[in-house]
Amino acid sequence: MTAKLRRTEKGYTLMELLIAMGLGLVVVGAAVQLFSRSMEGTFLVAQRAEMQQDVRAAENMLVKDIGLAGAGLPPGGVALATGGAKKPIYGCDQAKCYVGGSPPAGISFPGGSSPYLYWLTPGFQLGPVVFSGQPATDIITVAQGDTAFPWANYQMSMNSSATTGTVNLVTSAPINATSLPLPDVCNAKTPCKLSDPAYGLKTGDLVLVSGKSGANTISAVGEVSANVTGTATPYTVSFSATDALGFNQSGATSNSLAQMKSLTGLSITRLFLITYYISTANGTPTLMRQVNGQTPAPVAENIINLQFQYDTYDDTGTRSYSSSPTSLNQIRKIELLHMTARSEMRGAKGYQTMDIQTSVSARNMSFKNRYQ
Repeated sequence: MTAKLRRTEKGYTLMELLIAMGLGLVVVGAAVQLFSRSMEGTFLVAQRAEMQQDVRAAENMLVKDIGLAGAGLPPGGVALATGGAKKPIYGCDQAKCYVGGSPPAGISFPGGSSPYLYWLTPGFQLGPVVFSGQPATDIITVAQGDTAFPWANYQMSMNSSATTGTVNLVTSAPINATSLPLPDVCNAKTPCKLSDPAYGLKTGDLVLVSGKSGANTISAVGEVSANVTGTATPYTVSFSATDALGFNQSGATSNSLAQMKSLTGLSITRLFLITYYISTANGTPTLMRQVNGQTPAPVAENIINLQFQYDTYDDTGTRSYSSSPTSLNQIRKIELLHMTARSEMRGAKGYQTMDIQTSVSARNMSFKNRYQ
């Protein structure tokens, strides 16, 4: 009986085992491949969503700043100090410069020997080359006034060397106080403090100073060279002649703070001079935003291209397109030709890219009062 049972027992042959293992490997391989493709698809979708979110946020900020170019400023812009030892520049903070050559040395304002702060200043191919063989990137600079702080409540007088300004509060009730985006401690009952570390004047801020000389209104732009001191009015504002951007030139012959020292009741307004550029300093191309003479802040990483074109109209209505217009007050529209983002990591088929374009209608930069 035992021998009969032993003869009827059967197992798997070697061929059957090989076939089963082969089929198992095919099934497992297909499952692994499906899982790998699913993970790759998830990775690509997540990267593209993150890239789109970053580039859209950067575009929104850029478009908003361009749309506010000239807000709170005189029509056309402001003439800067002339006849001094050097020309005013932008693109630098108190320690170093970030644009303008290699190594960066800042960029002079347009106008040659008579520099001018326009509402908008193009910077065709003044940014870095991100990848070898490609053209240099563009930069763009816009100027606007600080319309949140109640500057109309303050007046300033300059000392004899035009290096210090004394600012006095002339009225404590802010204009439209309830709509100001300032802390609750700064309201109609408690005057805003120029020395407040959050919203007051700080080192590197630019200030537009205006006053009456006879029947004429004259203006000058100064750079604050030290944080404002004083806990209450009067405040002391420093305008050192060795400021980083070269606005405070005591030896200038016109359009400088030196021409304001004999005037009283000077009005002051903080300016926001905002420059967008691409930086490759840390190895990752990053869109940067710099305000006045302060340290730039990153807006979005992995932005590999930035290019603009400008639509201009002259007094006869002739329209032209240029990436480097010469008549800046004739700019009517700013075309963002390319803001190109690249994925942070390389996928199986390389990097992903996304390129967006938009246009912004600027304020009338050559406003003329035809109804005087």
